[in-house]
Amino acid sequence: MKKLNVLALNVIAALSFGTASQAAIAGAQPVSATILEFAEKNTLFVADSDGGQIFAYTLPDVKPAKTSMSYNLEGAGTKIAKLLGVDSHLLHYHDIAIHPVSKEAYISLSIQQKGKRTPVIIRANQAGVITRVDLRSLPNTVKKLTKTATDGVKFWRDIPASTLGITDLDYVNGSLYVSSLSTGEFSSTLRKIPYPFDKSLTTSHVEIYHTVHNQTETRAPIRAMTVLDLDGEETVVAAYTCTPLVTIPTSKLNDGAHVKGKTIAELGYGNTPLDVVHFTAQNEQQKMEDYVLVFHKERSADLIRVADIVNANKQQGLSAPEMWAKAGVATRPVPLAGVLQAADQDEQFIATLKRNLVTGDMDLVSFRKGAYFRLNDFISEYNFSNYKYIPEQEMFRNFQNLLKTDAGYSDLVR
Repeated sequence: MKKLNVLALNVIAALSFGTASQAAIAGAQPVSATILEFAEKNTLFVADSDGGQIFAYTLPDVKPAKTSMSYNLEGAGTKIAKLLGVDSHLLHYHDIAIHPVSKEAYISLSIQQKGKRTPVIIRANQAGVITRVDLRSLPNTVKKLTKTATDGVKFWRDIPASTLGITDLDYVNGSLYVSSLSTGEFSSTLRKIPYPFDKSLTTSHVEIYHTVHNQTETRAPIRAMTVLDLDGEETVVAAYTCTPLVTIPTSKLNDGAHVKGKTIAELGYGNTPLDVVHFTAQNEQQKMEDYVLVFHKERSADLIRVADIVNANKQQGLSAPEMWAKAGVATRPVPLAGVLQAADQDEQFIATLKRNLVTGDMDLVSFRKGAYFRLNDFISEYNFSNYKYIPEQEMFRNFQNLLKTDAGYSDLVR
């Protein structure tokens, strides 16, 4: 009788989240678990690139985080491998998302073993408690995508095109934006999906001018993106491989539309963008300002003022080749080497999955907004008591003084 009641509750929960064609009861699992995104207070989207679908899992209610605390889990990869009972080298990390209420970190990864890829979602808190999320126990709904890339096509002989079937997610105002590689005439595809899921979705094909290649392209998908309000217009700010930064107004995303994005910057050749994170932080004048931080695989991260993106978006956009240097909107290089994925954590911190360049392990660590470095990553003259600050470095003096008063940040120099 108890099993029957549980099944009935799961069916009722599933039907309450969407139509029968979109609904799924607890127990459904993705073929792969790549990109993560939160919606509302307890909904976790999990992109299943190999399965060409997106799961929306309803998580249990949690208590709000009491204070802002940094993550300092060095060697987190070893702990995760031990939890899963596998060697660390078998783990491939895909994304990180922060629970909007508890501020716990959710990490997607896969175990690559004997030609098989097993998807895993890990939950971790700042105290170092790491658990595996049992997706089978969670009510969920599923959105199946059409014309997604399959493993019938491979890049560099052994990389299935399906790994680019869903490259990023961003949830804004009841809509889930999905960037992907599709099998249509224009391969670069941007989808807008209402949530809660129903039978509707908008699929647009995107064209951009790529300054390094000096050509208009429709093939390469968006690799990382965020959706911003640019001077009153909701706009996708997207980064592509090798590395144009493009704006696309969401008002142009009509079903079946062929949309041309505006290239506002070239961030450097020979590189893949990993993440685009939007947040608010203090500027040099100690005033709050909106920023975008673009993380790269081969380059320093780029910090960009949203105000500069707004101004660049009002211009014509780049239309001439630029092979070796950056062009377009002004950026500031930020020393975030080794960061693979990042997420806006809270008003003070950005949480990251960072490859430790000394040990090779995976760390789960936070960076303070406005500083964008961790003092224990290097020894510098700032560490000496007789170092004399010049006026332009006053922000760093304040940053050092925080160590004496901010218990949540003092851990960052262990």
